[in-house]
Amino acid sequence: MKTNLHQPTLLYNGSVKRVWSNPSSPDTLWFEFTDDYSVFDWGKMPDRIANKGRALMAFGAFCFEYLSADTFARLPGSEHLSGFDSRFRAELFGGDVQKRLARGGVEHHFRRLSVSCAPDARALTLADLASAESAYMEVTAASVGRPQAHVLNGETVFEYPPPSSPPRLIPLEVVFRFGMPAGSSLTARLAADPSYAARLGLPSVPSEGERFARPVLEFYTKLEPGDRLLSTQEALLISGLSAQSFAAMSDLARLLALALYELSSRRGLTLWDGKFEFVQGESGIMLADSIGPDELRLCRADQSLSKEMIRLFYRGSRWQKSLKDAQAEAGRRGQLDWRRLCEDEFGLAPEPLSPAFKKVVDQLYGVLANTICGRELFAGHPPLDEYIEGLARVVDRERSP
Repeated sequence: MKTNLHQPTLLYNGSVKRVWSNPSSPDTLWFEFTDDYSVFDWGKMPDRIANKGRALMAFGAFCFEYLSADTFARLPGSEHLSGFDSRFRAELFGGDVQKRLARGGVEHHFRRLSVSCAPDARALTLADLASAESAYMEVTAASVGRPQAHVLNGETVFEYPPPSSPPRLIPLEVVFRFGMPAGSSLTARLAADPSYAARLGLPSVPSEGERFARPVLEFYTKLEPGDRLLSTQEALLISGLSAQSFAAMSDLARLLALALYELSSRRGLTLWDGKFEFVQGESGIMLADSIGPDELRLCRADQSLSKEMIRLFYRGSRWQKSLKDAQAEAGRRGQLDWRRLCEDEFGLAPEPLSPAFKKVVDQLYGVLANTICGRELFAGHPPLDEYIEGLARVVDRERSP
């Protein structure tokens, strides 16, 4: 029996996304977004969300293409950014990174949407996406240097390999924050260590709901079992970048965050925070992974409109409260699989969403894709304001005793 050497190979099967390769095109990967979701680093949750995978592809493809030279050329004059500190804006918009973006836009790994994992596959437009039999996001491949776990002095630590030749994944998640909304993990960190505010560049410890005069950045691990907060020093060492390149990546993250803030504002949404991932390419740093509601905390007025809305459903449950205990106990034992510990020894796992909440969640991603893309890609979804009204009624009922 002959083996077809040109068949796609599943490289990674995650909780929300599958990654495929094809021997015919070694410099290319294909992302297949599923309707599954994950919160609190748990992995696949009990429910699936209608249209989620296709909506994430539409949202991401639109945003990659939106981050063009035209966007950055007009960004300094946008009225939606006038509330940020003027000195910060002058320094950032007068820098080399902004000048480069205004000439050529952001370099990114997104190529196109297609119907299969084949170099000659038919391309998909955004209008085709919702009704296509299959859909994939084609991206530029990058090498991934995975860290090796060790137990030293009773503590689990991670040894990162030397950086490989580009293109290579920079093993960080770069988190940007425009403020401290309800539910932000920043609240607990500042309560435990108020001096952390100064390290973020904040003049004082903010109150819940406060907006910042300039976006702040935090750095987390990307390839470890959990997202571990890093100091800038540790992030620099793990990144494999020079100090100059790391500074350029940080400025790039701030400018990308402002571009998405401006887009969200023009669409009637408020962007509170989000994350980026980057690849070190041959000619510089490329934006990678994807951009969407799973990476961004979006709100309309006081209503959360991203995966944070689902986190709020579970926050305070016995399962959610047990996660830190399971992670801490796994660390003491030198184990990485804290989820198995939570399930097998604590006897706790997430319950499915309630039927009423599941119904509105099933519309969330399609509504957001339609809103950000500025067109009805997913039929049968209400306009944003109508959706908010229905969602608020369901949330109020869910929170009632």
